[in-house]
Amino acid sequence: ARLIANSGVEIYLEKLKADLSMKGKKFTGNGLFNGTYDIEISTGDTVTVRSYAKFMGVEHTSIVEAAADKLGLFSVPGAMYISTDAVDNVNITGNITVSGYDHSKDGVILNNSNDLPGIAVDYDDAIDKIKSSIKGAADIEGLGGDPSVHKTTTEMDWEKYALDVESNPDIIINSSTDLSKIPNLGTYEQPKTTFVNGDIHFNSNLEGSGILVVNGNLKINGTFTYRGLIIAYKESEITTMLNGNGKVYGAMVVAGTSANLAISNGNFDLLYSQEALNNITNALKAKRFKILSWWE
Repeated sequence: ARLIANSGVEIYLEKLKADLSMKGKKFTGNGLFNGTYDIEISTGDTVTVRSYAKFMGVEHTSIVEAAADKLGLFSVPGAMYISTDAVDNVNITGNITVSGYDHSKDGVILNNSNDLPGIAVDYDDAIDKIKSSIKGAADIEGLGGDPSVHKTTTEMDWEKYALDVESNPDIIINSSTDLSKIPNLGTYEQPKTTFVNGDIHFNSNLEGSGILVVNGNLKINGTFTYRGLIIAYKESEITTMLNGNGKVYGAMVVAGTSANLAISNGNFDLLYSQEALNNITNALKAKRFKILSWWE
């Protein structure tokens, strides 16, 4: 009965991430392990979940307090930030534009004081390494001229942040996911966190907004538009190939060990947008809960 009651709490906290309208409601007659349990969820940002379980005539109650726990704030040092571990394994080629000039969420340059480098790195020697990786028609613009590659300081642990997103994503995409059943990766009004795990091929028009974490090789055909933050991490090598047009309004972080941005038969624009990034902070809803107390 105790295991059923505790499991009921965990199950409904997971459900609550996807549907916050469950607050203030009761859910009775749930079956588990040949027993049953009832759930009561309070209202408010800090919720109390009561689970009443029965098994073979034995009853058990578990009461848990949990608080909505949003992702922490972040600050990007450039339109694209490349971590130290990835500097020696970067290739940027084709019709790609990386711009550190601040743009609106729709790609209109704002001519304000929020401009950043096109590409930011952690140390001086990395600047020449990245510049030598830029080939073909690739254009890296922003503060300090073209190509705009600069050393900046950041205290953000981007790999840890990516893992934080991965642990509680709104959308999970892997090699077996039927992409035709995913209409978008969030909207500007309702941004979402998305975790892409494995070798994925977006073969049609797709839009999204929020935070997109990629662990694997991502190929894109058609038109891809994303407003927010894209993070490539772990051991992944992100390979982006377009036979169409790709646009990212926000920023990209390479937190893994390599990045290969190869654009063929199309165009790819990564345009820094503080407006799009601010929207993540303001509109991304809490989709997880931190346990404050557990009573049995």
